[in-house]
Formats: sequence, C-alpha cells, structure tokens
Amino acid sequence: MNLLDLSHVSKSYGLKQVLRDVTLTVGESEKVGFVGRNGCGKTTLFQIIAGIEPADGGEVSYKRGISIGALPQDPVLTEHWTVAEEVGSALVEILQKRDRYQAIGEAMRGATPAEMEKLLKEQQALGEWFDHHQGWQIDHRVDEVLLQLGIADRNQKIEMLSGGMRKRVALAKLVLQSPDLLLLDEPTNHLDAATTAWLEEFLIAYPGAVMLVTHDRYFLDRVAQRIFEIESGGVYSYLGGYLDYLEGKAERLLHESREQGRLVTLLRRESEWMRRGPKARTTKSKARIERFYTMQDQRKEHVERDIGLHLQSDHRLGHTILELDELGKSFESRLLIRNLSLKLKAGDRIGMIGPNGAGKTTLLRMILGEELPTAGRIVRGKNTKIAYFDQKRESIDPNLKVEEALGEGDWVTVGEQRRHKTGYLADFLFEHHDQKRFIRTLSGGEKARLILAKMMLESANFLILDEPTNDLDIPTLQLFDDALVGYNGCVLMVTHDRFFLDKVATGILSFEGEGRVRYTEGNYETYLTRLKNEEALAKGEKVPSADRRDGLEKSAANGSSQKPTAPVNRKGLSFKEKKELEGIEREIEKLEARKRELEIFFADPSAHAKSAAGVTDWSNELSQIEKTLEERIARWEALESKRAG
Repeated sequence: MNLLDLSHVSKSYGLKQVLRDVTLTVGESEKVGFVGRNGCGKTTLFQIIAGIEPADGGEVSYKRGISIGALPQDPVLTEHWTVAEEVGSALVEILQKRDRYQAIGEAMRGATPAEMEKLLKEQQALGEWFDHHQGWQIDHRVDEVLLQLGIADRNQKIEMLSGGMRKRVALAKLVLQSPDLLLLDEPTNHLDAATTAWLEEFLIAYPGAVMLVTHDRYFLDRVAQRIFEIESGGVYSYLGGYLDYLEGKAERLLHESREQGRLVTLLRRESEWMRRGPKARTTKSKARIERFYTMQDQRKEHVERDIGLHLQSDHRLGHTILELDELGKSFESRLLIRNLSLKLKAGDRIGMIGPNGAGKTTLLRMILGEELPTAGRIVRGKNTKIAYFDQKRESIDPNLKVEEALGEGDWVTVGEQRRHKTGYLADFLFEHHDQKRFIRTLSGGEKARLILAKMMLESANFLILDEPTNDLDIPTLQLFDDALVGYNGCVLMVTHDRFFLDKVATGILSFEGEGRVRYTEGNYETYLTRLKNEEALAKGEKVPSADRRDGLEKSAANGSSQKPTAPVNRKGLSFKEKKELEGIEREIEKLEARKRELEIFFADPSAHAKSAAGVTDWSNELSQIEKTLEERIARWEALESKRAG
C-alpha cells in the first residue's frame, strides 16, 4: 500500500517553474533517494510533501493517519532549551501513550465485561502502535541514539551548539519519534564515518518509509531502493541504489541525444569504478556486472559536463610540497597530535579522517599559519603555493557581487587561456543575472561553486580542502572527483565523504585519539582493510597474504603516496586512434566553452548595442561552432563504439 501519491504536481516561483507535472508514489517501508542539481526542486518537493509549501497544481495524497517527520538542512530548534529538553520534546506522544497503556492495566482490575472488551481493544491498538514506533524500549533507545550520534552533554544549551551538533540533535529527535515517513535533507552533513555507518544501518532496518536527499553516494547506494532524479522540473525513476541509477541514466541518455555522449562517459566511468573498487559491491548481480563491463572507461582525463571544472597547477612543482617534522599540538591538557612526520609531494592526495574535534582542522590551520605547533616544525617547499577551500565558505567576501569575487576587470586567465568573466562564470552555472547577485545571498552550493571557480584561477600547486563536498550536488561532485584525480599538484583534504575518499585519495591520515595520527598509503578502502586485518591479527586470526600486504604493509608513520597506476590500453583502437580520441575530447571542451560565451552574449541586449559591428561575425562563428561540434561528437561516438567493441 502506498503511503504517498503525487499526481501531476507543479510549483513555480515567479516566472521560474521549479517542478513540472511530477508524478510519483512511495510505498510503506520503501527507501527512496532524490538526486539532481542544486536548485532543481528537491527541497521544494520535500516542503510540499511536509505541508510547508503548497503546490500550484496537481494533487498530493497521503495514507490516512500517516505521521511525517522532516529533517531540513538547517533545523529550527528552541534556543533556550537544553539538549535534554529538546530531545525530550520528541517523546511527548510516546510517553503519553505509555501512561495511557499503564492506566488501562489499572482500569482492567475493576472493569465490567463490557468495559473490559473496550479496554482490551484500546490496549491492543496501543500495543500495535508501540510495536511500529519502537516505543517499548524508549529509555534505552534515547541512550543509544544520543551515544551513536555523539551527543554527550545533555545539559548544554541549544544556543551554544555548532551547526553540526544542532543537526545531530534534530536527527536524534526525528529518530526517536519514528514517524511513518522520514524526510531527510542532507542527513550526513557534519557526521563522521562511524556515525554515518550507524545511520545507514538504522535507516535500512527502519520499519517506516524514508525519502532522502544526500550527496553521500555510498550512503545513497546502501540505503535507497529506488532513486528519483529531478531534471528540468520533471522526474525520472530508477529502481535500485546509486550504481543502478548511474547505469539506468547512462542507458536513458544514449537514447535521448548524442550530444550527451560525454556525460554518458562520465556515468560509465563512475559505475565501472564502483563495480571494480569497493569489495562491498561484489554482491551485485554477476550478469549485470558482466554486461556493464563492456561500458567501462578507465581513462583518467577530465570529462566536462554542464559545468567546466579543470584544476591545473601552472606553478613550478618542487620535489617536496610540504614536510611535517615530528609535529605536535595540544590545548592545555588535551593532546591532539604527537610526533607526526610526513612528506607531501606533487601527485599526493591525502584524505584526513577521524571524529569531529580530533584535530584535523587544527592541522590545516597550522599548515596555513593560523595556529602554531606545540612541538616540531612545518616546512613549506620553496615553490609551494596554497589555495584553500574552507568549510564555512568564509574565504569570499559576502558583500561583493559574484562577478567581483574574481577580481577587477572583465577578463580572467585560466592556465594559458584568456576568458571573459561572464563566460567563465557561466561554466560554473552562474547565469548573467546570478553574476550580479551579492555573495551573501548565495546558497551553500552556489558559494562552493564560486570558490571552485576562484581556485581554478590561482594556479596553486597545493590545495587544502576542508569538507569540500558539503553542499555540492552529485553531478558537480562527479566532475570534482575527476578534476582532482587529474590535478598535477598536491591535495590535503578533510572530508567525511567515503566515496570521495575512495575515488580520489592516494593516502589516508587517520586521527585516532590521544595524539595518535597514522598514515596509510592507498584509498579509504585500503584503510578499512588495514583496520580489519589489525583486528583479525589481534584476535589471533589468519589474514590472507594479499590482504596483509594491501592492508598492513602500506601503513606507515610517513612515506610516499600511492603511485599512479599505468593507463589501461583501450581495446579496439590503434595508437593513432587513441590519440585522436583524446584530442577530440579536448577540442569539444573548448568548442562548447566558446559556444556558451557566444550564447550568453546574444542573450544580453545591452551587449548587442555596445558591439553591434561584431554581431554578424559572432553569429557566423556560432553557426560554425555548432556545425563543427556536431561533426566532432559524431566522430567521438564512432571511436567510443570501436573502443567498447
């Protein structure tokens, strides 16, 4: 039976239509995920379902008596309450029903037969409600949920909590309420890996239905049984998790437009990586895996989608980017880092993991010169130039306009290419009117895209990234992954995004408490293998030699990061054709970038008046670009088909 039915739902804000003719259903206990670009309407759809926003058209139907609980990205809590009072407010209904259940037991002692029958029916209904809402062990559940979510101080005032801890308190309330339908908007933001893993298991076993928006691709793959993608106001449905979505979308796009060919390549690459990477994915259908193997693409070149994202260091690369020499850091009696030694070189992409407050951001601040170490030293390479992506997105002045964030003048230099600001910002999905907006009015995702645009102009050889994936949508994350893998400088990043770490990291720096910080060569999967093997050895169990080598021998106090794997030969293509294919992809990227610049120019009437003499020439150029693009994409498809065959 369906809990929720949406039929031909539409929603507009002014002239902008966000949702168009959306029809979908959600069944009892079904877990569904929503994906799509920031601003595509995911949050709006959740607000309509929760009754916060009305739909302009269509119908929203609910199962009778349904209870709905929502976790927004920025939850509203009672500021003067303590954590205990805030969480306790979620238990009012459960406690009232428990009191009534106990009162019924007392009333039965002196009840007449007619009264007894009525009381038994009420008691049975309450018992079923308690079963469904997990109400019998509520005291134990409160302790467990607060422990698992890392909420230690129940007496702390809400007004004193960080944004991340506020999100955890709101999530705790929702989990304890156990509504029939959970609406979760970015539930893993600010959660560490252990807490995210607990939430995964909780939602998988949750008896009610779950609708979630998340950029955490592992989380989505494990929890979701169906994925809805919101695109151009409409909805596409894919059965299964994130991998199934990637495969299904690739197949759909193949039938829609050959101009989407390079997007298909990106989706194929990520699907193939998932299939061949984490061991957790080996339970997928063997037949489907073998079928999709023919679609694999193990190339490491950057593939552009709707947003132009290509990170490249033009700064001189020295032998050593940064050296940490017996580094130590403590605050009063609390030891965060003890005797950490590590050399970072060009090509290293180091992910830092550990519980919140373990010292990850403190290490970044020391490297940036904002904190001093208690012991040891930090030595920058002679040619090291840093670009910083901060977690709070405070590196851009909120009082500037978007176009002003890139500096003075109308032109910017990207690598060796000179670009007009208007076209360059359009590559990052800032349309002409968005470029006039003040930065303080931007969403988190828009600020993140603007910071990425600035970073591309800095030509740094050392990127420091603090939670870079927060607020980015999945399409942008797919491109960000590839851009970092193709980056020729060094990357040091703090992130709780396991998929991102698996795909990008060449080494893991784990903060394990009491000052212990360990380096493991390899990605996040390699790090987990090391932990598993250490636990097995501690119990006296045998570890396969390959696992021992992969999981233990790569762990060191310091050392070089994983060497790039040799490129896999493309089957079916000659050497000359391989080179041609690589050149075509670069040519298509440049043509589409120029095409966007011209389209933006023609959409601006004031630009016509200023440059009337050049309109005819630019119109001819646009026509020629469109013709050339069609020819190059056709050739690209032919070579791709030959390679795959």
